[in-house]
Amino acid sequence: PIRIMQMDCPTEEALIRSALSGVPGVLAMEFNLLQRILTVRHDATALDSVLSGIRQLGFTPELAEDAPAKDARPEPATAWWPLALAGVLALASEVAHALEWPIWAAAGLALLAVFSCGTSTYRKGWVALRHGNLNINALMSIAVSGAFLIGQWPEAAMVMVLFTLAERIEARSLDHARQAIKELLQLAPENATVQQTDGSWRSMAATAVTTGALVRVAPGERIALDGIILTGQSTVNQAPITGESLPVDKKPGDRVFAGTINVFGAFDFTVSAAA
Repeated sequence: PIRIMQMDCPTEEALIRSALSGVPGVLAMEFNLLQRILTVRHDATALDSVLSGIRQLGFTPELAEDAPAKDARPEPATAWWPLALAGVLALASEVAHALEWPIWAAAGLALLAVFSCGTSTYRKGWVALRHGNLNINALMSIAVSGAFLIGQWPEAAMVMVLFTLAERIEARSLDHARQAIKELLQLAPENATVQQTDGSWRSMAATAVTTGALVRVAPGERIALDGIILTGQSTVNQAPITGESLPVDKKPGDRVFAGTINVFGAFDFTVSAAA
């Protein structure tokens, strides 16, 4: 597993997939955008090539052993003032154009606006074009440059400001989703009561339970893993997962989810997914 802090949307995924698909020794790739984790199956000698390919895209790869330390400290907040300044400059460029001020005034204000908020879009667009990937950053760079070439200075600046604002909103929503999932994972208990090969029941770490194992849940317990009820029936409070206001009746064949609360009866279920 490789942690890439700059990877959090399908645009980066497509760029990385395109760059690494031609690397000798790479067998398969799996992307987890919410956790910013790329899992690569590769030959023993291909790791350096994989890391080098990621760095050439302008990203900073970190191996799995470095990921816990990164999780322990908060991500640095991105300053909003350059975007706010760019918005003011773009609006001023629109006003200068509407009032028919000298062309250099509208052009200068537009260039300052794009410089304030659009350098990262141009940088990512250039990297994408170098690797033959016509992603949204490349398209925006071409569109804004084209607007400049035909003299549409205010439009170029406003388009870049709105695109950057959309990217910030997307990043913020992903951060909220990431935090919600982290809090949700903390609800699942660390241990589960699992049937052993001799038929006895023993409490063991949920992370050690494999799919197909039989887990027993007592009344009032929080369910440790996802699964399908095999025997017994109960009522489960699924509000932490689904937001349902009322507990849901469960019977054999129904699915149960890690982090939910068994309210009344006891039941056994077959684990359908690892912790």
